Amino acid sequence: MAQRYQREIEEILGQAGEDGQGAGPDGSKRPRTRNRVSRPRGPRLGRFLRPTSGRLLLAGIVLLVLSVLLKALDAPGVTPFLWASVVLFVFAYVAYFTRPRRTVERRWRGQPMDDPQPAGPLSRLWRWITGG
Repeated sequence: MAQRYQREIEEILGQAGEDGQGAGPDGSKRPRTRNRVSRPRGPRLGRFLRPTSGRLLLAGIVLLVLSVLLKALDAPGVTPFLWASVVLFVFAYVAYFTRPRRTVERRWRGQPMDDPQPAGPLSRLWRWITGG
């Protein structure tokens, strides 16, 4: 029985073009590489400027530090910076909890492994709030 499995494995490897010798498809001794689809290289400035919860929080911290420094120097107009930092903190908090969660569905041979849980009223409400 073990001989049969060994023979089938060797047959499959032979059909795949890898006979265990480490040769590439053209018979050379170099390993095969996959052809990767290259993405167009362009400016990624738009991706950097996308407001995420972390960036909003960082901007809020910067404005808070700026307002504290201006207050220490007795500069006029500190209040708008303070309120802007508070607003950015609130937006960062809301953005963190309202972004959709990426859940990875585990699959085995094309079939989902876990049965989906029945949607109860609380899970439907949470999905409605989070938009997921």
